[in-house]
Amino acid sequence: MGFSANHQQRIALSHFALTTLENDSLLFRCVDRRSGKPSMHKFINRIFCNYYDRADASIEMRLAEKRDAYQDLKPKKWPKEADNFINCILEKEKEELTRKMENLLSASCITTSNVISLNNETLKILEKSSDDKHYKNAPSRYIRAILEEYALLDGLMREKLYFRENIEKLENFALNRAVVEITLAGNSRCHRVIPVLIKSDIYKTHLYLAGISNGTGTEEKPVSYRIDHIDSIQCIRPESRLSLTASSLEKAIDQWGIQYLSSAKSCIRILLSQEGIRKYQRYTYQRPSYSSREGDAKDIYVFNITEYQALVYFFKFGADAVVLEPESLRQKFCRLYKSALLKYASSDSESPYT
Repeated sequence: MGFSANHQQRIALSHFALTTLENDSLLFRCVDRRSGKPSMHKFINRIFCNYYDRADASIEMRLAEKRDAYQDLKPKKWPKEADNFINCILEKEKEELTRKMENLLSASCITTSNVISLNNETLKILEKSSDDKHYKNAPSRYIRAILEEYALLDGLMREKLYFRENIEKLENFALNRAVVEITLAGNSRCHRVIPVLIKSDIYKTHLYLAGISNGTGTEEKPVSYRIDHIDSIQCIRPESRLSLTASSLEKAIDQWGIQYLSSAKSCIRILLSQEGIRKYQRYTYQRPSYSSREGDAKDIYVFNITEYQALVYFFKFGADAVVLEPESLRQKFCRLYKSALLKYASSDSESPYT
């Protein structure tokens, strides 16, 4: 029982799967430090180890789950015919899963082939697997089935799988409201926080850790960090008490959006042209809600949001949105627009198509 696997495996992938893996490797910062290119060896090992126990490609594991579920429904008096019926259902399940894997591994899908170095954790999983009989004892076929199935998942689910270890660690800390220190990618500064929940933004683009800041001598306040930006997690205190409740955090998330919890809110006044008002009505993605409208023409929109949110949303409006207050945000818009103008005015940026 189990695959006989060497450290080196030649794994064929469809063009779609390979492109998805390469893009995710860059997105999740799984890259070679020297070249900056995707580190496919590391990425494939991690995806396989994090996904094999959940994937349909692990046919025997899925059938065992089904069998256990049916056994839980089993009454005290269980006629033999019922057992035979369950066996028929499981046989059908196996046929469907096998057919699904055959489609994923169909020869017409193969466009490229890479030699991948398997780590010890991957080898141990392969050696203990009961799925060798479904893949002709070829570990490369089993690994490919896992990867092809992974590539078909939506982006949020792929992010959950890649960062599964960090997510499960933070969820465990959240149960006891532990105090943890996290560091973010490209920044050595430590952030002390009490994890409360992990949730995506309403547009389901990224996962965030939401919690309560717990810095020394600082007021407790809601904070959030993108899961893919968290570099390290260290438990400082296994238990703590919150003065802010989880429900108050949920209210803050509903009001501001989970991605904007950490930044300070301020009163922001923006003058919109008629075209700017039309853009505000049309562009609903990450659109902030205004608290009031001012001016004779009601064209000055007032927001109580973070400066970052205002920048993300209104910068694309160009001349159709003019920041009136605060001055710091107004100057930031000016600097960014001037910098872009200098790039366009430079002779180095002349279009090769003119």
